[in-house]
Amino acid sequence: MTEETSDGSNFFVVKNIQNYHHTKIDVVEFDDTNNFRLWICEVLDALNEQNLEDALELQERPEEMEGKIWKKMNRTACEVIRSCLSQDLKFDVMNETSAKKIWETFASKYLTNSIENRLYLKKRLYHFQLKRGVSISDHTNIYTKLLADLANIDVVIDEKTKL
Repeated sequence: MTEETSDGSNFFVVKNIQNYHHTKIDVVEFDDTNNFRLWICEVLDALNEQNLEDALELQERPEEMEGKIWKKMNRTACEVIRSCLSQDLKFDVMNETSAKKIWETFASKYLTNSIENRLYLKKRLYHFQLKRGVSISDHTNIYTKLLADLANIDVVIDEKTKL
């Protein structure tokens, strides 16, 4: 079950049948400006809580699993992933029916050390500016996330450039 909070983040209420309790998992919607690795961690937690992690690891239905169960699991995993994306990013995967393919689409775009990704992140760094009406702490967070994204793809930024 997916619900939205007042700050725009999604959370999943997962009922644990064995222990009869609810777990709340906050997932901030990925919109191409926040940290992708952090988003991955949150979405994986949401999928794991619902026992849907197999949908990311397997392309096709395991032989020991019924077709109906696999279809439902895969469809639910797709729903969870899409619900954690901004509307603009949903267009990239709106017709995809495989959770694994949705996952790989974004991983190849945001985790690969491609020249396009390097240039895009460097461009964002070099064009980073303070904007009116945005707090210094928000600017600092955005800047820190940008540096982390560059470090994640092994781009070394010297100290002069960071300042």
